[in-house]
Amino acid sequence: MRRAWSAPGHAGSYHPKEKMNYHNLHLPWQRRKHDTCRSVEMSGQDPLSLLDLAAQSLLNDEDSAVRALEKLPVGLFPALSTAAFDGGHTKTVTAMVQAWPFPCLHLGSLRDQSITQDLLEAVLDGLELVPTSAACPRKSKLKVLDFTHDFEHSNWEECSETTPAPFVITHMLEEPEADPLAPSSKEQPPHHREPVEIHTDLFLGGLFGFFHLSGFPSYILQRVEKSHGCLRLRCRTLVINQVPLRSLVEILGMLELETIREVRLHHRSRFCFRSDLIQFFTHVGQMSNLGHLIMNDIPWDFPADCFSLLSPLGHLQKLHLIFGCLSGQLQKMLSGLQKPLETLVINGCRLTENDITYLSQSIHATHLKELVLCGNNLSQMVPGPLEVLLGEVSGTLQHLNLRSCRLKEAQLRALLPALCCCSHLRSLVFYDNVISTSGIMNVLQHLAALKELKRVQYPVPAECVVYLDEYRWGNLNRVELARVHAKLQEMLQALQRADMELTNSTSVA
Repeated sequence: MRRAWSAPGHAGSYHPKEKMNYHNLHLPWQRRKHDTCRSVEMSGQDPLSLLDLAAQSLLNDEDSAVRALEKLPVGLFPALSTAAFDGGHTKTVTAMVQAWPFPCLHLGSLRDQSITQDLLEAVLDGLELVPTSAACPRKSKLKVLDFTHDFEHSNWEECSETTPAPFVITHMLEEPEADPLAPSSKEQPPHHREPVEIHTDLFLGGLFGFFHLSGFPSYILQRVEKSHGCLRLRCRTLVINQVPLRSLVEILGMLELETIREVRLHHRSRFCFRSDLIQFFTHVGQMSNLGHLIMNDIPWDFPADCFSLLSPLGHLQKLHLIFGCLSGQLQKMLSGLQKPLETLVINGCRLTENDITYLSQSIHATHLKELVLCGNNLSQMVPGPLEVLLGEVSGTLQHLNLRSCRLKEAQLRALLPALCCCSHLRSLVFYDNVISTSGIMNVLQHLAALKELKRVQYPVPAECVVYLDEYRWGNLNRVELARVHAKLQEMLQALQRADMELTNSTSVA
């Protein structure tokens, strides 16, 4: 039965013993958005519902609001909670967390700071403290406090489509007890209570080689460390920008590494001790569920054999390498991975023929869905290793990026037979290579047979611009470029491929 609570003045009533579907629970801010859209258009304001007004009135006396939680129907918690958070009623917030009747409470990203420090403290107090006799004796069902930006990678079954503003109930894992209003006088002591998981994304940033963890992340880390196991921190995405590796290693030691799904490391410092790098990669190798690793601006003297410490990673699917010290080191960096990658981004890494040859012979080649080789000079690899690589990935490849690879028209023409075998190709990027209009037309004519190819980003034709070198150009003739673009569109129309989205480098953000 998809029967939820009704606000005063609406048909229907709430019956606590009925099974409720919380996947489709309409929260107060949703109802205001949809039910009052016409009045908003007329008055320019969004009037509060009777339910919201009643919640605000109850919160005028917080002691009464806390006592009311004991008999508050489950479906009315969202409205009262919204008002409590909006009004900064910390005492009520703490009590509501202790009586929360759902498994998950989403409070918005810590990076957006959607709640105040006082409210955050009130929430964490509610998680750690055992309710007193004066507080609501209702037993909390809360298992997860969610600070992630979205619910895409939630560990739970499926998440609500509602917008987290200011918080949202994501889902109900189990049916409420037959009588959820019955008081429970036996509260477990803290060390016997099931720990509550805090799900969050961490954004760590330093400046000029210095790093000091501050704000909400620092406070939460301190509370988790002092909670004696009552709180458990599960970090989903870890973004690291200019943080000294020694400080980073200390922070990683405080996290449950197996919960991290994505790491983005931006490290421009030229001063790295090998021991710190080894410790960092040792920690990353323990992130057993890591699926996405981005490494940007790594020092030139980076020891590629550190990647051997990543061999335990069994879930790594996406690897982004964006730095200039990889030349000739690709085999050292990838051979330790026991399972093939689905996405490989190698941007500006000065790849050699040996690198491309190794990649074509590796376990990754026949599994790659996305391959980005932009910013590498591949002009000396056609004919040769690059053709072989494209042939190997042809069975699975969906996205290919050859931007700024110094490919000339003859070289691109030589790659066409291998490209035409990529039957699952969905997008192709080859702009910022010096190609004439006729060369671009030739590419499109051959690839028009690939029915799944929907997006192509092509270079500004050589006739429309003065190229200063392989990467820079000036004096763009926009009139001629528009004429060429129209001509390409007409050709695709004639080839019955009007469904293909065609853009050039001037229209790429």
